[in-house]
Amino acid sequence: MQLTAQPRPAVVSPLAQLLEDPSLDCQPIQVPARSTLYQPDDPAQAIYYIRGGQIRTYQISAHDSRRLVEILGTDQWCGAAALAGLSHYGEAAEAIVPSTVCIVPIEHLLGVLQQRPAAAIELIRQLAQKLAVLRDDAAGLVFEDCHHRLVRTLLELSRSPAASSMPDGQVVLRITHQQLAQKVGVARETVSLALAQLRRRNLLRTGRNQLFFHPQTLAAARMTEPPAARTRDPQPQEA
Repeated sequence: MQLTAQPRPAVVSPLAQLLEDPSLDCQPIQVPARSTLYQPDDPAQAIYYIRGGQIRTYQISAHDSRRLVEILGTDQWCGAAALAGLSHYGEAAEAIVPSTVCIVPIEHLLGVLQQRPAAAIELIRQLAQKLAVLRDDAAGLVFEDCHHRLVRTLLELSRSPAASSMPDGQVVLRITHQQLAQKVGVARETVSLALAQLRRRNLLRTGRNQLFFHPQTLAAARMTEPPAARTRDPQPQEA
């Protein structure tokens, strides 16, 4: 008798299971593309769980300059200011594509997490990973030149929901020069010049709001590049 392999059941994360708890009072909403989920001055009363789509968060200065902080996708969170007990979010969150998001009241979440240690551990791990990435970004503003910072950012974004894999091993990263400048922390013109240098070295191709590159090749070039080839941006500007 021939045995047929049975498909393995999909692994559901503890955080996804947490959302099924009726006492959490999770409210799923549909967020249209290019819509704002919350603004910096909105009261931080809930945390947001992304079921599908893509959400980007921004820091906004008093002069309306923006810095791209994170590109988030399925099974990720934003609005951690509520979890920290802050009065306001202090950042903006926007949907890039139509997205499904669950609004989780923070007081309900804290109560349920006490009964679900596995979900609490996963949430702590996710937040710790976010903190480590943000610390690296902050260190890069001080210790790295613009070129090195750009390459590191491209490698980071190649693993984000803004990127997708191609059959030849390349990734296509859907981002504008302006948004990339907001992420790196320099002027758009500075990013455009740095991308042109990578393009001349055949490390990257550009399209309309798209960048094509092999992450492994870019990472190898970054590791072997002599320090003298890096040009420090003398005065990083707000994008």
